[in-house]
Amino acid sequence: MSPTSIFHNISRLVQGRGSIATLAQEVARLRATRVLIVTDPGLVLTGIPARVAALLSDFNVQIYSDVESDPSVESVDACARFVVEQGIDLVIGLGGGSPIDTAKCASILATNGGKTEDYLGIEKVPAPGLPKILIPTTAGTGSEVTNVAVLSLKKLRTKKGIVSRYLMADTALLDAELTVGLPGKITAATGMDALTHAIEAYVSRFAQPLTDHFALEAIRRLSRSLRTAVHCGGNIDAREDVLTASLYAGLAFGSAATGMVHGLAMPLGGLYNIPHGIANAVLLPHVMKFNLVAAVERFGDIARAMGESVEGLSPRAAAERAILAVESLSQDIGIARYIDELGIPRKAIADIAKDAMTNSRQVLPNPREVTYEGLIGILNDAFLPEPGRPASDTFGVLMA
Repeated sequence: MSPTSIFHNISRLVQGRGSIATLAQEVARLRATRVLIVTDPGLVLTGIPARVAALLSDFNVQIYSDVESDPSVESVDACARFVVEQGIDLVIGLGGGSPIDTAKCASILATNGGKTEDYLGIEKVPAPGLPKILIPTTAGTGSEVTNVAVLSLKKLRTKKGIVSRYLMADTALLDAELTVGLPGKITAATGMDALTHAIEAYVSRFAQPLTDHFALEAIRRLSRSLRTAVHCGGNIDAREDVLTASLYAGLAFGSAATGMVHGLAMPLGGLYNIPHGIANAVLLPHVMKFNLVAAVERFGDIARAMGESVEGLSPRAAAERAILAVESLSQDIGIARYIDELGIPRKAIADIAKDAMTNSRQVLPNPREVTYEGLIGILNDAFLPEPGRPASDTFGVLMA
C-alpha cells in the first residue's frame, strides 16, 4: 500500500434497470441545449442511439458515429472539431470504451484547444472540458468512472493514455437493459477486461482500502455471473451483476492503476490491432504467474473471491488456485489461451517487450519489479510451447 492514498470518484452515478429514462433530467440538470451523442457504427445498427436521442426531444440532439474501435488520436481530433463546429455544449458517450473515451477526450479538446497528442500523459489538461454524461452499453472498460482514456498512435504503432481529472464524467448512467443484446464474444472479452482491471488493482502497489473493496467485489460478481451473461445473454440478473462488476472494477483501477497485463496489452493493440479486451484476457493468467511470488496472500484472496476452496492449503497453493480459476473461466467463455491464436508471430516478442517497458503507468504499480528479461519470459510462456524449449522459472528467465 502506498503511504498516501488518493481515491478518484465522479460526482454523480445513476444506476438501475430502466434508468436511461432519466437521461433528459440529467441533461437538464447540466443546463445543456445542444447535445452530441458520441457512439460507433455497430451500435447505431442496434437502434440504441436513436432510442436514446428520442428521449431528448426537448433538446437539439445530434448523433456522431464516426468512432473507431480502439480510437486513434486522429479520430478523436475529428470528433472534437465536430463538437466545436456544431456549438455543442454537452457530450454523451454511448457504447463501449471506444465511444466513451472519444467523448471524454473531445470534451476537453473543445475547451482547451490543440490536438489530442498535446495531452498524452498525466495531468496535462489545463482546464475543464464540456459537461459529459457517459453511458456504457458493454460491461468491461469501466471508463465511465475513470480519469483515463487510452488511444492509438497509428504512426508509432502503439497506444498511450491521457490521465486527467477533467476526463471524469459529470454523470455516469448505468442501465443493464442496454447490454442485453451484446453478443456473447463481446460479452466475454469485455468481462475479462473488467476482471483484469479488478485483479490488477487488487495486487497493485497503489492499492488502498477502498480500491480493495471494489476490486474484490468485482471479482466475486464476475466469477459468479460472467459465464451466464456470455451463454444466456437475455438473463438480466447476470447482465446487471456483470455491469456492476465492471463499474466496481473501474472504481478500483481508477485509483489503484493497472499493471503489466495492460502494459503488454497496449503494444499488442498498437502493433497488431488486437482489441484491448481480448489482449488483456489472453495475457492475464500468464502475467499472474509472473506476479504471484510478489503477492502470494493477495492472490489467495482472489482465489477465495472467485469461489475456490482453499481451506487447508498453503498460502502458495491457495494463490495458485487464483490462476487456475482465471484459466477455467477463460476456457468456459471461449477466450484464447495463447497469443499465437491471435495471429501474432513469436518473432514479435522483443518488440512487444520493448514497447511495454515504456508504459510507466503500468510498470510502476505492478506488484513485482518489471524488467525487460521478465517480460520476455512472460511472453515466451504466453505463446504455444515449442518442442525442446525449456519452461520459464518463476522469475521469468529461461532455465538452462
